[in-house]
Amino acid sequence: MYRNRQNSSRRGAALIITLVLLACLAMVAGTVLPQILRDRQESQMALVRTQSHQLLDDALRNAEAKRHNEPEFAGATFTLGPDSQPFPGTFQVATQVENDAFIAKVEYRNEQGTIIYVASRSAR
Repeated sequence: MYRNRQNSSRRGAALIITLVLLACLAMVAGTVLPQILRDRQESQMALVRTQSHQLLDDALRNAEAKRHNEPEFAGATFTLGPDSQPFPGTFQVATQVENDAFIAKVEYRNEQGTIIYVASRSAR
């Protein structure tokens, strides 16, 4: 009978320790998870900015080459959807040529169509 009470006490103590450890883990997860989500969002935006600037450079080079080959070329617009790039949203790239000045603009829209990031650059 004494052994039964001792085993029961040990089980009860083990249960309490387990519950305390689980509560501590839940508190740590609750404080760390929001920071992880913010870091993930910031790194995704950094990737979008980098991709946008690469698209701007490529669009300006492409517009200069097209204008060289086709003097009447005035600009173009194209869209890169999620199936053609690693982002869930859509990039829209527009180039415009005015008086031999080249202007490129990139817009990144999320899945709902909201503009998240805009960048533009000019070249002569």
